Amino acid sequence: MSDRPGVSTFCAPNGLSVTSRTYWNRNLDTDNLSRSGADPFERLDEAIAFASTPEFEWLRRQVGDVSGRRLVDLGGGMGVHGLIWARSGARVVVADAALERMRVMRRLAERAGLGERVACVAARAEAMPFAANCADVIFTKSVLIHTDLPRAAGEIHRVLKRGGRGAFIEPLDRNPIIRLYRRFFAPRVWKSITRYFDAEAMAELRRPFGRLRWKPFYLLSAGSFFWQYGWRSLPRFRRSLRRWRRAEVPVLRRLPALERWSWFASMVVTKTRDGGSATAAAGFRHPSGRHLGCK
Repeated sequence: MSDRPGVSTFCAPNGLSVTSRTYWNRNLDTDNLSRSGADPFERLDEAIAFASTPEFEWLRRQVGDVSGRRLVDLGGGMGVHGLIWARSGARVVVADAALERMRVMRRLAERAGLGERVACVAARAEAMPFAANCADVIFTKSVLIHTDLPRAAGEIHRVLKRGGRGAFIEPLDRNPIIRLYRRFFAPRVWKSITRYFDAEAMAELRRPFGRLRWKPFYLLSAGSFFWQYGWRSLPRFRRSLRRWRRAEVPVLRRLPALERWSWFASMVVTKTRDGGSATAAAGFRHPSGRHLGCK
């Protein structure tokens, strides 16, 4: 990982399924809904505002000040969270398996005036081309559900510095409203490339780190996202989310057993000891024959 985040390096990812790679290279929609008419450069500031949701803001508080810190937005695709981290002062590397999305992301960063703070690297979560003990923070949003999770967790542990934090937002598998949407309305390819989080997945993610802290989001308020993904209206989205969040927070406090019926979980892990994954032992390298290191 270079100290010069404005330099974009593309590394060809190996081993990604043809179905998955084709889907993500063709899906040039910042909301990941495969909308054919979507323009990733239209209303960029609005997209950033939509992304500043409660589960993300909670994670930002857990991570703390990122000024000058090296942050990997793993699977960042064309999402705008990497831009938010960069605006907060982080030196961001957006790593994604889809080369076409990385090319567009590079242009989005430049459009946002963040070209010098954001680098784009095409790479898989299970085999990141970074030296060990390199990153201060690794972030994901709806990414680990598309990975070989034990391998990805091992790689995240390897790349993080001791004391570094993994900050993850991943969708859970039980919310009934969201399950209906996934069954009848979501892109069909999602079923073949997705494993939603449950207790077993959380245990797999926790294993290399020993401990994992998580917080549920959107038990009752999932419907508020109609104003983002259906009839797009930022003011209505914010009003709806505030109202439903006020209702669901005390419900979850009184009935914690309902937590796993929420839509999303925000999770935080901290690397407290060294120890590599199988990938680290084998030594994944840049095609040039060297690791992409911190120096």
